Amino acid sequence: MKRLTLTTLFITICLFASTIAQTNVVRGKIDMQLPNSPTPIVEVNLDQSFFVLFINFTLNLPEYGEYAEMIDGVFVHSYDKQSLELDNMKSNFQETLKTENWEQIVKVKDELYVSILFAETPGVLNGIFVSFTDKQNTTFVNIFGEIDFQKLGILFGKIMETKPDFMKNIKIDGNFGINSDKDKD
Repeated sequence: MKRLTLTTLFITICLFASTIAQTNVVRGKIDMQLPNSPTPIVEVNLDQSFFVLFINFTLNLPEYGEYAEMIDGVFVHSYDKQSLELDNMKSNFQETLKTENWEQIVKVKDELYVSILFAETPGVLNGIFVSFTDKQNTTFVNIFGEIDFQKLGILFGKIMETKPDFMKNIKIDGNFGINSDKDKD
């Protein structure tokens, strides 16, 4: 009888712990800290509080605070293109995207991948995952939350109308970088 009671108790604890572990999963968030991964040369981990600060203080546009609520977090990890474990990392991320039913919307050779994870609500995404490779680095970007594309379009339109100083000299070139006309002198 003790054995049956202990076995039942053990199974109950395992199921309860499994349920708790599953509730901590955030849809659209990809674990960027893989085992045996090299140290990133650039690592940015931002949560929602950063976006609220950025909109309210950096752009000085507090009326756009509602847009910051859409994004729960952004991870950007960039690695030297010659890193030994980079192929394993790419494979791991691709397997995660496939397992979680992300939709691959862009693939350019082995240089650029863009995948999105749709939410149950039409027009809303739970995640965006981008990986791109330039001459020296491979970068992985994960944006997650409840991202409403219509709201996001409205936000970008309003920002472009105000022509903030930080956007005046930004130019995206063919190497996925951001170049300023000042740097070309």
